[in-house]
Amino acid sequence: MKKFNIILIAASVTLLISTAVLAEIAIIANPASSASELDARTAKKLFLGKIRSVPGMSDITLVGQGDDSPIKAEFTQKITKKKPGKYKAYWSRMIFSGKAVPPKELANDAEVKAYVASHVDAIGYVDANIVDDTVKVLLRAP
Repeated sequence: MKKFNIILIAASVTLLISTAVLAEIAIIANPASSASELDARTAKKLFLGKIRSVPGMSDITLVGQGDDSPIKAEFTQKITKKKPGKYKAYWSRMIFSGKAVPPKELANDAEVKAYVASHVDAIGYVDANIVDDTVKVLLRAP
């Protein structure tokens, strides 16, 4: 019986971890913005500071999440194709060289969604499960 309980607990933990890792990322904008859907390549360039505008938006404030956010880790791997440490090092070089400004960092999905919903020039990323009609989805990354 004890062995069965240990197996059951291990299976539950594995399921929880795999579910957290498989979160769908949504890149969002304010519904009043003129931004249209983004493709993955444009999103990558945008969040790496290689472009500063997208069709329908020329003055963009990028919003991200802090280093301790699991969504940020997943975002950096899915969208920018960089591991979190490489993403941080990349932005350190960009800041030092004066080439670009990194996304504004907020604490979590709820703060990013609220910021984007109240700023027409903002684009950010959140767990797709929290998206509602207060924001517009520009890209979903499974």
